[in-house]
Amino acid sequence: MNSDRHGDQVEPIDPEIARFVEAVIDGSARYPDLAARPYPERRAIAEEIRVPWRSGGPAMARCEELSVPFGDRAVRARLLAGEGEGARPALIYLHGGGFVFFSLDTHDRLMREYAAAADLVVIGIDYSLSPEARFPTALNEVLAVVDWIFQVAPALGLDTARIAIGGDSAGANLALSTCLALRDRGSKHPIAAMLLNYGFFDADFDTASQQRDGGPGQMLTSEELAGFLDEYFEPGARRDDPLALPALAELHDLPPSLHIIAGRDPLADGDRAVAERMAAMGNAVEVKIYAGATHSFLEAMSIAPVAQQAIADSADWLQRTLTDPEVSAL
Repeated sequence: MNSDRHGDQVEPIDPEIARFVEAVIDGSARYPDLAARPYPERRAIAEEIRVPWRSGGPAMARCEELSVPFGDRAVRARLLAGEGEGARPALIYLHGGGFVFFSLDTHDRLMREYAAAADLVVIGIDYSLSPEARFPTALNEVLAVVDWIFQVAPALGLDTARIAIGGDSAGANLALSTCLALRDRGSKHPIAAMLLNYGFFDADFDTASQQRDGGPGQMLTSEELAGFLDEYFEPGARRDDPLALPALAELHDLPPSLHIIAGRDPLADGDRAVAERMAAMGNAVEVKIYAGATHSFLEAMSIAPVAQQAIADSADWLQRTLTDPEVSAL
């Protein structure tokens, strides 16, 4: 396992990241009864708070809204790409939000940054949110969209040998679970790489990082994480399905992965443990830990050099991994 730390991870929170965290927490504090409101209203408020953070960024030559059949309905997706000819590499991206919040719009700038920096096509998936759509609905939607992308890749201008999947937080969970499901069903779809940004992979709230960085007043709290799982699972359901909590899975025979870990994230210890287990199973694993960064720090890309560095590091890794003829595939 190749591991790289950007600074000492016990350092205080990065000043620019602290500005971002304060702004988001202050924005939520304007609604003292926020937790009592219905989810559609809470989601609209969360999106409004993040408008300043998703504005700006690189312009795209292509921005296409896609509609992917799924049973008797459709799943929305968005294709973003800069200038380019021929069959191109792609990143399928799954936004975070604890399975209950956020959308393509909250993560539009991040996806555009990846498209520009890595010179690839990004396709974001607007999967259904909990509690209206509980596990495994979102995962099944993602699997259906992945199948569809491979089927129509020539029309989208994609090289099927160079398609990665990634996501942040709950989206990283879905990205890893997608690769596990594809592996277990013997899929011929050659997912070439996984970009896993501060993944929400387990339900262990007793780690040192949870104790240090999951308390009140943090960007993400252990209490919030537990609440997200309450909404993700059906009431009374067992919580031992490895496709819901991929830290419980057998982590063998997976594509190369890059794990972006925030040094001041309650999920940091769980992320490190997953990366270490994946490496021990013989997978190609690279880990980058960003000191002073909190959960969701990539959203502060407009002001925080640490977020900009993480995006640049990820873009470099994607370019190297997706152009290596020896890259592993499912």
